[in-house]
Amino acid sequence: MRLTFYTLPISNYAAKVELALRLKGLPYEALPPPDGYGSPAYKAIVPAGTIPALVVTGLEAGELVLTESEVINEYLDEAWPDPPLLPGGPRARARTRQLARFHDSRLEPVIRALFAQMAPAGRDAALVERQCALFATRLADLASMTTPQPWLAGPSLTLADLPYPPTLLMAGLMLEHLGRKLDLPPGLVAWHERALAHPSFAPVLEAQAAATRAWLATKV
Repeated sequence: MRLTFYTLPISNYAAKVELALRLKGLPYEALPPPDGYGSPAYKAIVPAGTIPALVVTGLEAGELVLTESEVINEYLDEAWPDPPLLPGGPRARARTRQLARFHDSRLEPVIRALFAQMAPAGRDAALVERQCALFATRLADLASMTTPQPWLAGPSLTLADLPYPPTLLMAGLMLEHLGRKLDLPPGLVAWHERALAHPSFAPVLEAQAAATRAWLATKV
């Protein structure tokens, strides 16, 4: 079986999948989308044309092409259940999914709305102010939803822990670019430090940080 992972180092959603691959100890080939995501060459491989994408070959049922980071991560957890990234029992699994999806639907889109505001030319100061305030609110909402013990969904690292560190890294660098600072709610600080210190997180976040800084350097 062969895993081909289409990714770009700046993508926080791709980072989420790469973290799952590393935590599972799975061998994979990481490739950029040929001619860029959305290109005809890439869509010939991944019809959605988006990243991240995972192509699994060597299966008895034939090639499997997956997109959407949370779909990929749940597939990885079902196909390679050790170590588990979803806890046992419907209650704990639902809570883990809730925390993971809060990132995708509520928190990450707030910082994504600032992508177009990184260049000073045409920057909308009022929009920046609103989005920064909303991002702080979403972080406070997350803190109210969980008390890390020591991970977001309980004693074990789960899928709920994977999306936030890449997005917080990107958010911190973007806010710094805007002359602001990322302030985590106190209840999330120790959890965030624990995630950053995890050996599977460091190389993924280092690559993402370098790519994000290079992108921001073009926005001056």
